[in-house]
Amino acid sequence: MTRNPPLQIKDKLVDIRTVCATLCRSRASIYRDIERGEFPKPIKLGHSSRWRMSDLNKIIESDFSMAA
Repeated sequence: MTRNPPLQIKDKLVDIRTVCATLCRSRASIYRDIERGEFPKPIKLGHSSRWRMSDLNKIIESDFSMAA
């Protein structure tokens, strides 16, 4: 009997509350920047919107490197 390797989660999807808390920004500013093309568009799951945590990490890294 062969075993399949365990699935690895490569990225986590997070909701708008998590996005706001992670980036210390308001919901309105996130959606405003989406309209301007300055923030990644969400992945739609039914009526829900989710963002990749890796996209948020890229934003944090770029903001951190600009501050240094």
